[in-house]
Amino acid sequence: MNPQTPLSLFIKRGYYCLQFVDPTGRRRQKSLGTKNKTEAIRALTDMQNVIREKQKTRLLSVFFAEFATNSKAMMSKGTLVGYQSAFKKYFRLVGDCLLTEITPRHWDEYKSKRLASGQCKPVTVNIELRTLKAALSTAVRWQYLERNPFSCQKQCTVEEQVPIFFTKEDFQKLISMIKESWLREIVIIAVLTGMRRGEILNLKWSNVDLKRNVIMIQSSPTFKTKTGKRRCIPLNETASYVLRQKSVLPQSEYVFTLNGKQIRDGWVTHKFKFYVYECRFQDDRLHFHSLRHTFASWLVQDGVSLYEVQKLLGHTDMKVTQIYSHLQPEQLHDTVNRIHIQLN
Repeated sequence: MNPQTPLSLFIKRGYYCLQFVDPTGRRRQKSLGTKNKTEAIRALTDMQNVIREKQKTRLLSVFFAEFATNSKAMMSKGTLVGYQSAFKKYFRLVGDCLLTEITPRHWDEYKSKRLASGQCKPVTVNIELRTLKAALSTAVRWQYLERNPFSCQKQCTVEEQVPIFFTKEDFQKLISMIKESWLREIVIIAVLTGMRRGEILNLKWSNVDLKRNVIMIQSSPTFKTKTGKRRCIPLNETASYVLRQKSVLPQSEYVFTLNGKQIRDGWVTHKFKFYVYECRFQDDRLHFHSLRHTFASWLVQDGVSLYEVQKLLGHTDMKVTQIYSHLQPEQLHDTVNRIHIQLN
């Protein structure tokens, strides 16, 4: 038994039972085999004492191993890799210790050492810190900790960043440089739909409806979406044309393949970086995810509302979509022009 929520007693068919939640998140019940309230309370107290003793002896590394195992079925591969990377850096910089010994000082120590290394930006450190805090929230839910020592801690100060995206001229130059048809198709679909790299490479024909011109993005046994939610993506005429051409002679259950096999993420990233370098763009920070930024930026520049862009990108929080708001300041002119004063 490894309860994650406070234990509770209840009576079933005259016998006292114990209720708890196991490591998989399922609510469980166990009969105590007694009708005596005093004995039941004693059993409950004994179990609570066992939990407290376990809390005192559990190492952070042991907890993370359990956390990673239990999260495989619920997180996307990319998200889980992010957790593993953050914990690996934490152990290297701060070291391992008992869960109950973690304090806000460890947060500050990790933050200062990561920034002092000069190997990452503040925004990267903040992502790692939020990842660590989220994992420790699970430790609280599992009753390994009474409270999260990383809650309410200050993150690194980050200057507001504008999204990096391709101009239409640069994008045309890029696709004219790409020799591989499979990569050119992936890049075109990315900029026309705003889909993430993993969503494109795991897209199956069963999720494409060319009659309605839509793509359904959803989790599967081999792929987990970033938010875990489904979303429907409309296809414009160009995107629909590309997919219709490919649908004539499908080579696999996957839409985009290389020699009939699913394409690896790393290979797409490698080839894309190569062509960006060959194009000698003024901004060398452009990467594959910039295609998603390009999709959103072009829409906003053309007058599409941030609300519509949020829905198309699948953002759960409008704050994330707000990074594109600087691209449409002229749309506020109608608002400020509602103010009228008389000048003598």
